[in-house]
Amino acid sequence: MVPLKAGLHHFPQGVFGSTGDLIHETNVRERDTLMIACSGQGFAPDNVSFARPDRFSVLQHIGASIPSKVECENHEGLSCDGIEKLFDRHDFRHVIVCGHLNCRVIRDWLRPMIEDRPDIGDFRLRFEMGTRELVDNNYAADTLAERLKLMICEHVLCQIENLLTHSFIIERVLAQKTRFHGWVIDDDTARVLGYSIEESAFVPI
Repeated sequence: MVPLKAGLHHFPQGVFGSTGDLIHETNVRERDTLMIACSGQGFAPDNVSFARPDRFSVLQHIGASIPSKVECENHEGLSCDGIEKLFDRHDFRHVIVCGHLNCRVIRDWLRPMIEDRPDIGDFRLRFEMGTRELVDNNYAADTLAERLKLMICEHVLCQIENLLTHSFIIERVLAQKTRFHGWVIDDDTARVLGYSIEESAFVPI
C-alpha cells in the first residue's frame, strides 16, 4: 500500500471505477479498455488475468506522460490526437493509466541535468513542473526510494488530471460512459496496486 495525501487533486465525482467493474465485464466482446503505460515497461502491461488478449488497446508513452489540453494548444508538437482517434474507433468504458515501480524514466528525471534545460514542451520539464513540484512541496520522504515511489504514484494521478482536461474525455466521464483506473505495477512481483480515492492510496488489487 502507498498512502498519499488527500486533497492534492480535484477529480470530478464518479471519475474512478473499481476493479470489480473491470472483472465483471470480462465477457464483453468488444475492445472496451484503453491502457496508457510507460514505454520503458519491459513486459506487456495489459497481461492481466481477467482480460482477454484483445480486450485492451495499449498506448505506451515515455513515463506514461500525457499533455493537458492547454499544453497541446500552446506548444507545437504536443497532441493527444492518437488517443482521440482511438476513442472515435472504440467505445472505451475504462481508461487505465499505468505506472511501474522500477520506472527508470522517472528515476532519471530526478537526477540533475547536465545539459541546458529543454523547452517547455519536453516531457522531463513538464514532469518537473507538475509531479515533482507537487511531491516536493507536499511530502517529506525519509529515503530516496520512498520519494521515487511517491513520484511514480503521484505521476499517474497527474496524467489522469491532464487527460480530464480534454473535452472528448471529460464529456464521456460526466455522461458516465467512461471510468478511470490508476495502476502502479511492481515489476519484481507483477502485483498491481490500484488507486482508491476513498482511501487516498494505491492499494493491492
